[in-house]
Amino acid sequence: MSDLVDIAIPTGAQAAAEALGLRVSRGVTFGVRVRQIPREDAEIAIVCLRDWGVSARIVEDAPQREDPSERAVKPAA
Repeated sequence: MSDLVDIAIPTGAQAAAEALGLRVSRGVTFGVRVRQIPREDAEIAIVCLRDWGVSARIVEDAPQREDPSERAVKPAA
């Protein structure tokens, strides 16, 4: 399995990231990010965004999305 990371970008750069074909997520706690993409793709996207004048960075400790089939069943209280 490849190393999955997030890319943190400024709010105004959402259109630039989407122009590269990246799916952008927005949230109150994490801001604007491209979530869970392979590191190699993230590095290429960072270079392209920086060429367009966008400040972007790879977030190393991105929380992994939980697969619904892997969730533990919690008993009712």
